[in-house]
Formats: sequence, structure tokens, C-alpha cells
Amino acid sequence: MRRPEAAVVIVLVLAATSAACGNDSERTRSIALVPDAAFPAAMAATPDGGLLYGERLTGRVVRVAPDGATEVAGAVSVSTTGEQRGLLGLAVRDDQVFVSFTEPSGHLRVERLGGAVVWMGPASADRANGGRITFAPDGSLVIGVGDLLDPEASADPTTPNGKMLALDPDGPPDQQPITLSSGWNNPFAFAYGPDGTLYVADNAGGEGDERLAIGNRGPRPMVLATLPPHSVPSGLAVMNDGGLVVCSFLERTLRTYRVVDDVAMPDAVPLATDCSIGVVTLDDGRLAYADGGTIRVVP
Repeated sequence: MRRPEAAVVIVLVLAATSAACGNDSERTRSIALVPDAAFPAAMAATPDGGLLYGERLTGRVVRVAPDGATEVAGAVSVSTTGEQRGLLGLAVRDDQVFVSFTEPSGHLRVERLGGAVVWMGPASADRANGGRITFAPDGSLVIGVGDLLDPEASADPTTPNGKMLALDPDGPPDQQPITLSSGWNNPFAFAYGPDGTLYVADNAGGEGDERLAIGNRGPRPMVLATLPPHSVPSGLAVMNDGGLVVCSFLERTLRTYRVVDDVAMPDAVPLATDCSIGVVTLDDGRLAYADGGTIRVVP
């Protein structure tokens, strides 16, 4: 995540217990699926109705069954220095799991878990690395890369800085990604809609706007809404009815947005006030969301 001043807040947020973060009415609408998750910084739905999550600080990938039973599916070696390094993204294709992370050398790397390296990316920074991944409808593997604390490089077509990139999941480590759009600060949260639209929640740099935008309709972000200032969006999912949900790291809300005529309007009442790490739509349509130590499900 992006904001320099967030480092102190992160410690305070993660030290808080779940009981201090939500009210009783919200608790009645969500169920703890994994009560002892360890900083589940990346989540991906699985076809059986469960999910996978990645632990940012350990590099472990954990498989969660629909009933909440867990088992370790694998692990990668990660660098965790700075505010946004570690295991950052997960994506699933059939029975294959893909991970994105900052390796011990500090570079951003994408690989098939237990298999080949897909892409050896740029040197990471303390913040604004991006690193989330998802599969596009055409089968490409999409990764969001932040400006890596060098905003001017986002305008350079030869760099990955500040871009949404498409990778060949079966390509070589030195492949050249296809740029879907550029001009992002830190596109840390994104998902595809059923019509192939790539929705992106972009962390701001400094005092800039945090944006909800489209990432594959033109070379620049197509902004749908300005998100609450200093909310630090950390997760985005598309619901079965086409609505968007955005999880915010500092605001700690899980908020629904409805898109009409390329304008996104938020619902007045958030779905939850204890979401800080991410959100994913499960195969059965439920939403799973996470804070620093718990993964919960909204029916």
C-alpha cells in the first residue's frame, strides 16, 4: 500500500482485535471462516467453493475448504522489508496456482506455485509495488504494478511502473508484458466484471485522489469515482449482480458501489467495518473478506 504515513497506522491496525473493529449488527451478517489467518494479503476463489490465501510475511499459501478446514498448499521465499513486500498476489487456473511476490533479492516475481517462473519483474520499492494478480477472460495473467516510488516512470512505455500488465502464464521469465493501461499510482486491487471490464481501485500518492476506475478501456485510467480520501483501497471484487465491493485498509470498510453510465455510486451503509486486507467473490456468490488475522464470509 502506498501512503508513507501508513506505516505507523498499520502497526496499530494489526494490533487491534476483531472485537474492536465491528458492531454487533455487522457481526450477525458475517461468519468467521478462518479465525486464525496470518496476514492473508492475497486471496483467490477455488472452483470447489473454497479459497486460497497467501500469508504476506511467511510466503505460505493456505487452502481453505468451504467448511473452513485449512491445509498448507505450498510456499515461496519472500523479502518482507519495507511496507509492501512479501507475498502479494494469488490467481487460480484449473488446478494450477500462480503467485506474485517480492523474492529475497527484492525483485517482483510471478511464478506457478511449485513450478516455473512466469515473469521476473522490476526491483521493488518500500511502497507502491502493486503485485496483485488475476486471470483475464482471454487467459492472460494480469498484474498491477505501482509506480515504485518513481511516478515519472509511469509515462515511460518501456518501464512497468504504474501499469496494468498482461502476462502469458506459460511464457518465459524474460517475457515482455503487454500494457493494458498506464498512469496508475498503485493499482493494488482489481477484478474483471462478467462483460470483461477490468475494474481497478488505485491507491493515491501523497494527497492525490484514490480512484475507482476502468483499466482496459483506453491507455489511461477511466475514472468512475473518487474514493474516500486516505482510505487506501486494498481489495476489490465483482459481485454476481454486477455490483462492486471495495475493501479499504485505513477506512476499514467493505463498501458496495453500483456502476451506471460509467459512474460508480456507493451504497450509504457499508457491508462491514472490519475489512482491511482484501475481498474475493467465492464460487457460490458469497463474499470472503479479511483483516490482519481473520477471514470472514458475508452470505
